[in-house]
Amino acid sequence: MIEKLKALWSSGQPGRRMADFQTDLATAVCALLLETSEVDQQAPPEEHALVRSLLKERYALDEPALEQLMAKTRQERATTGDLWPFTHYLSRTLSPEQKLELLVMVWQVIFADRRLDPYEEQWARRLPDMLAVNGSLMIEAKQRARALSVPLGTEG
Repeated sequence: MIEKLKALWSSGQPGRRMADFQTDLATAVCALLLETSEVDQQAPPEEHALVRSLLKERYALDEPALEQLMAKTRQERATTGDLWPFTHYLSRTLSPEQKLELLVMVWQVIFADRRLDPYEEQWARRLPDMLAVNGSLMIEAKQRARALSVPLGTEG
């Protein structure tokens, strides 16, 4: 019994150790963008549509490939039960410039419904630590995304 508990504790999930987790860049980015769109527990259609659009453009995906990526990401998110494997992968894999591009996409998703929810703001404040970037990179990403987005509190 103690051995089973130790295995469960070390893996985070029964039957799967975190060391066994493997992902790819597109899946990790998709996980981060999906979490961004869902963090406020509302997942507005504007945010979901933008996540799909950003992934299609970034990875040159057609609709079936996008659906496959999203299904794979949802499965891996459910299996791990945590975003740490994805953010850890991204923090080790991406260059500072690539992290900036990713953070711009995150802010674009946050701004997609033209309001900044407190949960979204809290999520954005946690991301620099998760991705091993300094706060100034996050501020630059927010400014770039704001320039690409419709201003908060406005319609159309």
